[in-house]
Formats: sequence, C-alpha cells, structure tokens
Amino acid sequence: MMNEDLHVKIPVMDEKHDEFLTLLKNIQSCEKNEFLPLFKEMIEHTKEHFAFEEELMNKHEFYAKQEHFDEHKTLLGEMEYFYEKAQKLPMFGKSYINDYAYDKFKRHIVNIDSQLAMFLKEKNIFIK
Repeated sequence: MMNEDLHVKIPVMDEKHDEFLTLLKNIQSCEKNEFLPLFKEMIEHTKEHFAFEEELMNKHEFYAKQEHFDEHKTLLGEMEYFYEKAQKLPMFGKSYINDYAYDKFKRHIVNIDSQLAMFLKEKNIFIK
C-alpha cells in the first residue's frame, strides 16, 4: 500500500513527501506514549511543507494556486481537528492515522501536487 511510487520528480518536493511518509509510518507503529508527540510533529512538518509549496506557487505565479491553497487549508484543518480529538480519545486519532492519512496524502500528490510539478517542469523552473 505505502510502497507505491508517489514521486513527482521534483527532488525538493519528493524529499518533503518522503519525510511525511516516514513520519506517518513511525506514528503507525509507535508506542502509546509516543503517539501524540509524533502526531504533533507530523502537523508541524506539514505546516512547513505546505508553506514551502505556497511560497513556490506565489513566486512563480502558479495558475491553480488558490485550489492548492484551499486543499492545504482543508488537509491541515483535518489533521489539527483529529489531533485535538485524540488528546481526549486516542482511538479517534489512531483511526485517522491508520485509515485516512495515507489516502488523503496520496490523493493530494496525485491530484494536486502533480499539477504543480508539471507546471514547474514546463517552465524549466529548478528548485534547490
């Protein structure tokens, strides 16, 4: 399931996506006492990752940036919602992490990030 190639062939984007997947795998197999701290770390990583992409889209005037920004807001909002719930009901957070997080992530890369990657390649924009 998680071994599909979800790379968009923009190294800096792929690196951030790989880091997210590593965090997700760690959360899925962590001890009970590590769950909330790792979940929080995943949210912080996602904020940084999204901010990076948004800066990129603004800088290069990406045509579909509003859709992308809205999607980021939704995904982050969901994560934060489940994190808040998980503080009282850990199973609620576990269900999000185990049943939804990967699919949401995958859908975002396939439907949204791939558009941005294609745009950057077409414009010959190289990001370090």
